[in-house]
This record gives sequence, C-alpha cells and structure tokens, in this order.
Amino acid sequence: MAAQSAASETSVPASVPEAEPAIAPASEAVGRSLVAENLVKDYVIASVAASIVPVPLFDIAAVAAIEMRMIQKLSELYGKPFSEGVGRNILASLAGGVLGYGVGAAVAVSLTKLIPGVGWMMGMVSLPVLSGASTYAVGRVFIKHYEGGGDIFDLSTEAMRGYYQEQFEKGKKLAAKVKGKKAQAEEAAPSAA
Repeated sequence: MAAQSAASETSVPASVPEAEPAIAPASEAVGRSLVAENLVKDYVIASVAASIVPVPLFDIAAVAAIEMRMIQKLSELYGKPFSEGVGRNILASLAGGVLGYGVGAAVAVSLTKLIPGVGWMMGMVSLPVLSGASTYAVGRVFIKHYEGGGDIFDLSTEAMRGYYQEQFEKGKKLAAKVKGKKAQAEEAAPSAA
C-alpha cells in the first residue's frame, strides 16, 4: 500500500508540468480575444468620429484608413502577415456587398453634406452609424478568420459575407450607442463652460 501511495505521489508531479502548457495557451488566446474585441471597439469609435467630419468624401477616406489600420493592428496581435493591397481588396469586397448597395450608399450619404443646411444634418444622421457598423463587421471578420488559423491572404470574402452582414447589423447598434454618447458629451461640454 505504501508502495502504491509513493508511486502515485511521484506520478502527480510528472503530470503537472504537462497540464501547464495546455492552460497557458488557452488563457493567452482568451486574453488576445479580449484585446482584439477592445481594439475593434476603439476603431469603431474612431470611425464614428471621422464620419462626422463635414467634408464630403474625406469622411469615407478617413474611415477606410481607420479600417486598414485596424486590420494591420489585428494582424500584428495575431502574429499574421499584413498586406495593404490585399486588405483594400478585402474591404472593397466586403463593404460592396452590404445591403446590396454598399460603398455607393456611403458615397451618396457623404455627398449629401454638400447640400446647404439640411444636407450636413442628413449625413450626420446616417453616415456615423454606417461607418461604425462597417468597421465593427470588418474587425469581427478578421478576428474570426485569424482565430480559425487563417491569414489575410486566404480570407474568402464570399465565405465571410453572411458573417459580415450579421456583424454589420450588430455593429449598427454599437455605433448608434457611440454616436449617442458623443452627442451627449458635446451637449454637456458647452453647459460645463
């Protein structure tokens, strides 16, 4: 009996080091996922803010640059290669299929800012939500793809289109919240002065 307990005592320490590597990568993956989620939310806020700029078409260029930077940062976070050219093609392909009109609708909404008075207000109502939703969806697509082991060079926009549209709808809700908080902060700022 003493021999059995001595044998089991020696086997316990031998199995502990084997369990530690399995735990460490799992906690590292969870940590990386949390960092990625926060990164995407930060870039959603930046997209909403950029789309409020009253200069037509500058807002769209700024949002595209923000999304490219987000993809680059996600690639670094997941240790994946990054290519700006491939990233632009993916963005155009994903955004081009949203709700059947994609980039054309964003350009049209941006151009409404040219209409004196009312045009800027029309652009302020819808473009921040569309921009934020697009940024959120792009970020979620890349997180899913990278966590599945892929990289920017093997991302199939056709395979991800349904997921992108699903995340775009979720992103609209998040962007509307961000836009609302930004408007509340702007209203509170003059009264605080």
